[in-house]
Amino acid sequence: MKVIAWRALAAGLALVATMAAKAGWASTVILVRPENPKAITAEALVRMHGELVSAGFDVQIAATTAGADPRASLEQTASGNNVDAVVALLGDATPGLVEVWVIDRVTGKSVVRRIPSQPESNRAAEILAIRAIELLRASLLEIAMVGGREPPIVPKPPPVEVTRFVEHALDPRKDSRWAIEFGGSGVASFDGVGLALLPMVRLDLALGPHILMRATAAGLGTRSRVEASAGSAEVAQQFGLIEAALRLRPLQRLQPFFSLGAGGRYTSAEGRASPPGQGQTAGQWSFLADAGAGLRLSLGRHFEIALEVHAQLAQPYPSIRFLGSPVATSGRPDLLPSLTLLAWL
Repeated sequence: MKVIAWRALAAGLALVATMAAKAGWASTVILVRPENPKAITAEALVRMHGELVSAGFDVQIAATTAGADPRASLEQTASGNNVDAVVALLGDATPGLVEVWVIDRVTGKSVVRRIPSQPESNRAAEILAIRAIELLRASLLEIAMVGGREPPIVPKPPPVEVTRFVEHALDPRKDSRWAIEFGGSGVASFDGVGLALLPMVRLDLALGPHILMRATAAGLGTRSRVEASAGSAEVAQQFGLIEAALRLRPLQRLQPFFSLGAGGRYTSAEGRASPPGQGQTAGQWSFLADAGAGLRLSLGRHFEIALEVHAQLAQPYPSIRFLGSPVATSGRPDLLPSLTLLAWL
């Protein structure tokens, strides 16, 4: 059974890797900076770069051509292969004013906005970056804003990163903070306690795009069997955890995932001794520390599949004994692969 579980886990990881490989190249956004940018503009570009990368775009940085006409120069930059949009921060030589240009090849238009800059504010770069990103998002929103009129003429089907970028703004439940997961987990020790399969349920609370808190409960599944010359035992396990989790690239289809948690585990064993011995039944509570990693696959706005692998350390760890001698232990540590379906509420 243990070999079958490891093979199933390896097959699942291979499937996720294959889907990641098929995801293709990301859409490209080019950020154009002034020839000698001020500190606020330079910081805003760094913030924009991070935001667009987290949204799944391939982001490149280019510099303006000295003395060239801005529109002609930016349109030439946008004409490159696989370029979907160009965002430029220009004109910061003018006191208190930054020109934000968006050349949008997805919807086939250009947008220019003059945004006031407040160098004395500690949030000046952050505000400038937010306004520039929102200008790009507003331009791309045209692919979804039909509203009873003729749809816009789009030169080519929008890339998947653009669609997700737009849907995130339009989704009426994009701010959903609660999710529920259903699935199962396997648990096996490295010291004699075999594989058991446990139903699992989780409740997730999103504290932001990257940070989550989770409550996990698993149990009422199959029992592990321990064999020895003096008899045998069936081992049942159930546990509960509170976890803090980090989700990377939350807007992308594949999201790496890491977690740390703590809780409790109850382990019970029903022994059967060889004659003339007599079997006993015993149970034990243990403190449980848990660390996990995995991948989440987005199936749309509200559903995800999560494949994770956890290591659990129990203290005190359960020990299965026959005639006073230990023959198997668990929780030193145990390995738990899990597969769940998640729904945002």
